[in-house]
Amino acid sequence: MSQNLQRLTSFLSGLAGHGETRSRQALAERVSEALPTVAMAGHIANEWLCHHLAGLDEAVLLDIGPGTGRQGVDLLRRLGARADRPRHLTIIAVEPDAVSLRTARHNLLEAAQAYGLDVHVMAFHSLVEELDPSFWPLVAAMPGTLLVHSAFALHHVRGKAAGEEARDGVLRRLRMLEPKALVLTEPSLDVSTSDPELRFRQGWRYFGLTFQLMDRLSLPQEDRDAIRRFLVRELEAVIDDSDDSRSKRFEHVRGWWRRLARAGFSRDDVPSTLDLGTHPQMQPRRYPGYVGLDVGEETLVAVLCATPAARDAHSL
Repeated sequence: MSQNLQRLTSFLSGLAGHGETRSRQALAERVSEALPTVAMAGHIANEWLCHHLAGLDEAVLLDIGPGTGRQGVDLLRRLGARADRPRHLTIIAVEPDAVSLRTARHNLLEAAQAYGLDVHVMAFHSLVEELDPSFWPLVAAMPGTLLVHSAFALHHVRGKAAGEEARDGVLRRLRMLEPKALVLTEPSLDVSTSDPELRFRQGWRYFGLTFQLMDRLSLPQEDRDAIRRFLVRELEAVIDDSDDSRSKRFEHVRGWWRRLARAGFSRDDVPSTLDLGTHPQMQPRRYPGYVGLDVGEETLVAVLCATPAARDAHSL
């Protein structure tokens, strides 16, 4: 890393840590409430999940990286208000933070009771790429129609395993489960290059647009400070050119679709009835296979929905 970037990283570290006593998980959840690119992404993802869950008798939702279950609770709230909700829903939560996982299980079961839903929660404390091999046949054998959801989690999957990129391996495993649909929410930012200077320029533009969005919002100062600290930490992780877990390798939405296609998925049409919501400072837009949360002409966060592509008869 150049000396200039080293100085900038040190400066950003100071900004991110100054006066902050909350955990990263607590900070991220505060941001998810205040920043519309995150809050609206959860709304759209849950609406898309409800669309695919409608009319099912027995359903299974594999939720990768649910955190404390905040978005899952909102999903159960939406299902509770629908006459076409599943009769029974099993939620399989895969989360690497043990405290968050316990909290998620408690919150989901409490919400199920509050909204009159028959819900069973299975909790697995693990990174998705490090799940025990027995996990996958267990999920495949579950009775009911399977859906998969992941919000801001798969970009954490790093490295290679068995000769392929770990991200591709995870998506391939998911495709082998034959889910009805996979709903994926990720930032749309390509920082896959090994050049830290280029990563910085791309990250600076992306987070600059996010800061501009924040500046146009009427937010309490506490929320502004939380968002600023969180975004500074994210930018610092983008600049980081090390191979440890702190560095980030976000991908553009086009990159995610390339990976999904390699794994055997195709794009799901955005339903015309899908409620995207509205926001005065940000435009949710329909694209082939995804909804972009756009500032100006740039998608900052994408909510994608993929379905299993028809298998080539020669590959069977």
